[in-house]
Amino acid sequence: MNLFNGRFRVGKRVPGHAWYVIFWWDLFCLLCELWIRIIYRTRFIGRERVPTTGPVLFLSNHQSFYDPMLNGGLVSNRQFSAIASAHLFKFKPFGLLIHSFGAVPVAASAGDKGSLKAALKELESGRCVLIYPEGTRCDDGYIAEFQRGMSLLLKRSKATVLPIAVEGAFDIWPRGRTLPRLRGRMISIAGTPRTTEEMLADGPDQALKTLRDEIDGLRLEARAMLRERSRGRWPRKGSGEGPSPG
Repeated sequence: MNLFNGRFRVGKRVPGHAWYVIFWWDLFCLLCELWIRIIYRTRFIGRERVPTTGPVLFLSNHQSFYDPMLNGGLVSNRQFSAIASAHLFKFKPFGLLIHSFGAVPVAASAGDKGSLKAALKELESGRCVLIYPEGTRCDDGYIAEFQRGMSLLLKRSKATVLPIAVEGAFDIWPRGRTLPRLRGRMISIAGTPRTTEEMLADGPDQALKTLRDEIDGLRLEARAMLRERSRGRWPRKGSGEGPSPG
């Protein structure tokens, strides 16, 4: 499970964070990984592509509430801060929990500028940030259009960009369902890391299109793996079948 690869390089993994904060992250990551591996036979593909040092901007599609577990399991030795809506912190026990993992609250009134400022602050400190460019969970298993504010983040950050795709989570815990199904299969897969300069070589609009296409390609690759390993049983046919429209 990649338990010790680079885990004791505390200063390089999460600059500015105390060792006990990172230990708490590692412990919870391990428990979450055990849960989704045992119940859903989850696989993590491309862990060797995750940069071991420096600021990293993780960009993932967003299918369900399971996504942070899938993302965290994939990049487990690089603790990330998730930019989250402030309303998620209103329920104190849950708010304290996600805050302990580095989640950064952003008020709805602050909009994209608030999220951008919070993300840049983390990246400038040499840490990692997870962002869902769609802005919210998908409605149909496909990848929605990326928010325009992402292009500004790419232009202003000096981080490495790592595209990530999750697949199977929508089938298990779609939007509108209170609790997840206990049957299904999931995969989290990493793409190729690139600098923001490389991403922006053909302009910000093309950068967003390229990222979206790459993440969707990874999603379909993961979907094919799941179908092969489950003999066509998971994910169930229907939502998310084929490339995302747009």
